[in-house]
Amino acid sequence: MGRVTREQSELNKQIIINAAAESFLENGFTNTTVRQLTTKLGISAGAFTGHFATKEDVLYELVCLVLEQQFAVSEKLIAGRTDDKILLYAAETVLQLYIVELNDNLRDVYYNAYSLPKTSALIQQTVTEKVEAIFKEQLPQLESKDFYLLEIATGGIMRGFMIVPCNIWFTMDMKVEAFLKNTLRLYYVPDEKIEEAIAFVKTIDFTETAKETVGGIFRYLKKQRESLQQFDEMGFTI
Repeated sequence: MGRVTREQSELNKQIIINAAAESFLENGFTNTTVRQLTTKLGISAGAFTGHFATKEDVLYELVCLVLEQQFAVSEKLIAGRTDDKILLYAAETVLQLYIVELNDNLRDVYYNAYSLPKTSALIQQTVTEKVEAIFKEQLPQLESKDFYLLEIATGGIMRGFMIVPCNIWFTMDMKVEAFLKNTLRLYYVPDEKIEEAIAFVKTIDFTETAKETVGGIFRYLKKQRESLQQFDEMGFTI
């Protein structure tokens, strides 16, 4: 058997990512096993671990995609409405809360992303850069390391609110209001501004936006899979 080329190796890696991402979104992260993935792809365990040591490594790739999608959707949401950075932060974080309420599989994916070492570190690093850009103007005395510590704290709050599903005693409006009050106060946002943020997010249909965000990820994965299949038909193989 000939040596696998760099192009073949990258193609194989992308095929695994695509299949795993779809399984995570459809079945949850916890309920998806490496054995299920290798069976689905018709590959050996060695072929999988040759690219990813664990399924968390694959989740890492999906988190990169989801973060990019969330930021893009949030910026689009407030485009033309306001250029207020704090309201952008409110929209982006509330969108995540609505996404996990769509189904338990998504809740499981997000919970693990915020809990596992590699993925949580990725989220902390990515979001720290965002929150520093958002809150630096009103907190000029803080350095990047300070915003990193604040992100660890607010990320913990996000994880806590994500894991508890809404019900008749804990409505989505209650969750959003409590979340924004607790997180924005850590950034020393005045109470009147917090109330403005709460009122602002109520003007947005986050349920439909969450569905569209997840649908966009599925469409991206489908398009990528079709592209990968075209390459595979040209002679590449996993």
